[in-house]
Amino acid sequence: MKVQLGQQSIVIRAPRKAVFSLISSFGVDSQTSDTPAIANNQERAKLLERDGNRLLMEFNSTDGRKMYRTVEEVMLYPDERITFRHLEGPLYHSQEEFLFDEVDSELNTGTLMTHNGTIECRMHWLPGVGWAVARFYVKRHYERLVLRHMNNLKVQAESSDTH
Repeated sequence: MKVQLGQQSIVIRAPRKAVFSLISSFGVDSQTSDTPAIANNQERAKLLERDGNRLLMEFNSTDGRKMYRTVEEVMLYPDERITFRHLEGPLYHSQEEFLFDEVDSELNTGTLMTHNGTIECRMHWLPGVGWAVARFYVKRHYERLVLRHMNNLKVQAESSDTH
């Protein structure tokens, strides 16, 4: 059974095109090199395969002292949306998306970046336990990881010379 992640949004003071370009830039320069660290020297994204706007990516992310490796199909819908479908790793049936909307108000001008998705932990030997683990443990940690990545992207985008 899937567990719905809480929707998380942040406003980034940068144009939507620049924000989309930054978040979707993993692995563009070389099919064999790793991208710069996502949040620190241990986290990385590596392009495994590219077919137009469909990317096959390997991500290494940390939560505390634990390192998690995932392989994900990433679909780019410039400049509006990026979807992720987990193929390998601890959440191999999970799906996520980032949406990018332009905002222009008295308080904020820039891009509203919103994340949502579902996670699923399958434990074939104990049906039902996977849902409980996803709901009461993984969800909290995963949402914290996503928010950390969103805030890092915000800092990068707002300090960039591209806007």
